[in-house]
Amino acid sequence: MRMSLITPVILAGGIGSRLWPLSRQAMPKQFLSLLNEHSLLQNTLQRVTGDGFKPALLVCNEQHRFIASHQCEAIGVTPKAILLEQQGKNTAPAIGLAAQYALAQGIDSPIFVIPADHYIANFEHLVQQLPDAIAMAEQGKLVTFSIKPDTANCDYGYIKQGAKIANSNCYQVDEFKEKPDRALAQQYVASGEYSFNSGMFLFTPKSYLRELERFAPKIARAVADAANFSQDLGFTRADETALSSCPSDSIDYAILERSDNVVVLPLALNWSDVGGFNALWQNTNKDSLGNRASHDDVLLNCENNLIHSEEGHTVAALGVNNLAVIHTHDATLVANKAQLEHLPQLLAQLANKQSDKLLNHQAVYRPWGNYRVLVEESGFKVKKITVNSGGRLSTQRHQHRAEHWVVVSGIADVSIDGKACALTADQSCYIAAGHIHSLANSQNKPLVLIEVQTGSILDESDIERFDDVYGRS
Repeated sequence: MRMSLITPVILAGGIGSRLWPLSRQAMPKQFLSLLNEHSLLQNTLQRVTGDGFKPALLVCNEQHRFIASHQCEAIGVTPKAILLEQQGKNTAPAIGLAAQYALAQGIDSPIFVIPADHYIANFEHLVQQLPDAIAMAEQGKLVTFSIKPDTANCDYGYIKQGAKIANSNCYQVDEFKEKPDRALAQQYVASGEYSFNSGMFLFTPKSYLRELERFAPKIARAVADAANFSQDLGFTRADETALSSCPSDSIDYAILERSDNVVVLPLALNWSDVGGFNALWQNTNKDSLGNRASHDDVLLNCENNLIHSEEGHTVAALGVNNLAVIHTHDATLVANKAQLEHLPQLLAQLANKQSDKLLNHQAVYRPWGNYRVLVEESGFKVKKITVNSGGRLSTQRHQHRAEHWVVVSGIADVSIDGKACALTADQSCYIAAGHIHSLANSQNKPLVLIEVQTGSILDESDIERFDDVYGRS
């Protein structure tokens, strides 16, 4: 098996809006621990780390770069590079960017493209089939992996399998149709001739870029122009100006529906794209009545429900069936599971009323860690701040607010107007408005403190930074 040739390319740029209110723009589903103690991204990284795989190329959005980096570090995985997109342009440009970077690094052997947010229970089955896919990729083919559908789904691409390729488990592709309407999807499934496109691909960088130039030349030119890579705080950046003019399109529409150079390898995978709450319910452990609930939730006379609540909150359900009840700190979704396909329309209504609910969680992630707003009223705000090991907030000043820090656990390295001190649990300090201050954690465990702000302006606009190790202005 020639597994050593494979470089994984992990696409981590999606938002996962069908899992709202758990998944939001600032913290999308690939970074959430939905199925076990690890995030979907961490599970994906672990699948393609070790014997047979080279270090992965991770493609993610600029705003998630420190979350991605921290999650890699937390499981002891070091990607070959974390490629940043200033603005998401869908999968065709993202893969093109990875292909250009691979060639710049002298990688001309096959790359294995895999989304960061999928669930695969029997990944070893795919690994066993990879030699055939590698052989096809080395002949210049674009290999996609298909999965037999169990129901009609309008969110997937469909592949009609053609003639079997000699001495291979791969097949020609007779037809590729991305996201058909429900009637056509039902027709495809009923025929038994179509399979789901899994969203995973294998090809050489040159083969992909050749097909991109053939069918999406504007994307190909923009990606080529952007392939002037630079390093920044351990991240890899392409030319943002060139990428800003790049059209947005998926690999499915841009290439797969049109190319005659695509082959398919059917797989018997226990697979899901975890695209919504029904998929989450199907792929988690349930009780004897089909309920999946959080630890503190209580249910009586209930069947086939998905109940999810944040730690410290209890959902009590009585006599309800086939519901998704998703509770977070600031939003609760109650939905008939059969109606979840209409969630995007519901979120469109929400966007007109409270668009911030689509963007941010209570936890706001920063390069140094995160903070949660516990209480906020006129004139004061209370935050719980967690600073990661080695994390350092910028040296800053506020003109309109004062702050009081109380250490809960860890050791806080504090500087106020040039005077340094170390605070331990139960110790505190006061920073008056107009005083220059900084906070850091030099210990090997997280620092947790409570911050009480008082003043007339309590938002991020009242921050004057003097230096920042993360390059923020």
